[in-house]
Amino acid sequence: MARGPSRSPARRWAVASVATMFLLAGAARTAVAAELEIIGPVEVGTTAPDFTLPDTAGAPVRLSDFAGKAILLTFWSCYTDTCFTTVKVFEDLLAKLGPLGLVAPTVCEEIPPGLAADNYAGLLQRCSTGQKILVDAQREVRGRYRVRQLPTSVLIGPDLKVLEIVRGVPPLRDPAFHERVEKLVRSLSR
Repeated sequence: MARGPSRSPARRWAVASVATMFLLAGAARTAVAAELEIIGPVEVGTTAPDFTLPDTAGAPVRLSDFAGKAILLTFWSCYTDTCFTTVKVFEDLLAKLGPLGLVAPTVCEEIPPGLAADNYAGLLQRCSTGQKILVDAQREVRGRYRVRQLPTSVLIGPDLKVLEIVRGVPPLRDPAFHERVEKLVRSLSR
């Protein structure tokens, strides 16, 4: 029986080294995946991903701090007119429903230097209507919520379940949306 040429020690070492690299790469991917929190898409009926972000004073705020309340979580950019065009919406909703249990944490990721100066004094003067403004400079929370359009608002129930997702300014102004928010808030007091 004829045998093929035997492999040299150098060739056997090279084959073993390549195999070892593939094994180590696979193990590294598995270890990284085990450390990452895998989150499914944020959809109606899913639990809203918890997060912690600093507010404009630097104090950490967790979404879960608002459990038991109706939450209108909004993502916006101050480089566009989204914060200015939605201020009246938040002002009206919070004036009417804030005392009954509505909270409106707002995740702001893009803040012009002029509005960020003096501990966000410009931002608070132009955009704050009583909602808690949270700073997400790294866009981490936007990524977790898979937000692609600003503004995007997520209506979250007291059990932290996502009830509705609206994108853009017009849906925020829709009286039917306001009625749904009010119905949710009023259900908390029963």
